[in-house]
Amino acid sequence: MKKLGLISLLAFVLLPGNATAQRPELLVPLKFSPQDLRVTGLALPGSLIDRAVDIRIQDSRQETDPRVIGQGTDDDDRLFPIRAANDVLQFVTDVVSQLAAGQRLKKSTPAERMLNIRLTRFVVNESNKAIGSTYSAEVVFAYVLSDATGKTLMEGAASDVANRYGRARSAGNCSEVLFDALKVVIAKMLSDQSLQAAWMTGRPAAATNAPATVPAAQGSIEERLQRLQDLLKKGLITKQEYDARRAEILKEL
Repeated sequence: MKKLGLISLLAFVLLPGNATAQRPELLVPLKFSPQDLRVTGLALPGSLIDRAVDIRIQDSRQETDPRVIGQGTDDDDRLFPIRAANDVLQFVTDVVSQLAAGQRLKKSTPAERMLNIRLTRFVVNESNKAIGSTYSAEVVFAYVLSDATGKTLMEGAASDVANRYGRARSAGNCSEVLFDALKVVIAKMLSDQSLQAAWMTGRPAAATNAPATVPAAQGSIEERLQRLQDLLKKGLITKQEYDARRAEILKEL
């Protein structure tokens, strides 16, 4: 009797309509089409193009598994993970390299300018609808421009959210919407006038152009902790900066 009860319980757990049933992941091959790398309206000054740059990219996302890039829902609203089939950092590096080449940037090592890019967010979410699904992707860069001696000329951040409608559980739509957001983020970064000025002149940009800093002592403790969490989530501060400032705030309790 006990054995039959156990079998019945297992059958219930594995029923398709049961909320505890595990959903298979959606595997997404990240890719781009070369013809889509052109950015309308992005024209870099000749004096910027003439200065060679060494572009380096690192993955600074706070993810346990760097291949998990989001989640989706089936028609019963149960979640499933979205996983990249290929290396995320390599994909981002390839897109940046191709777009830089399209803008005629001269890349070399060593170079007059060093552009260090930290990928802090690369996420796609699918929401199932009555017919098809909507896809939303968010990409965030934090970057530092330096001269040949390593002196910081400019720090900044760029982000974008892209949306797309398509069929449900579409790996192609996931890849396309992530690429859309990534392309815009790169364009926003390169079109930043403060970045361009520092790149061309070799003079540090004004402090007002630096990325967001750790919140000052304004508002309630709960509000300040929430703002701090938002900055970390967007990649505008490091985990070390977050931990240090959080400890300072909690001392006031």
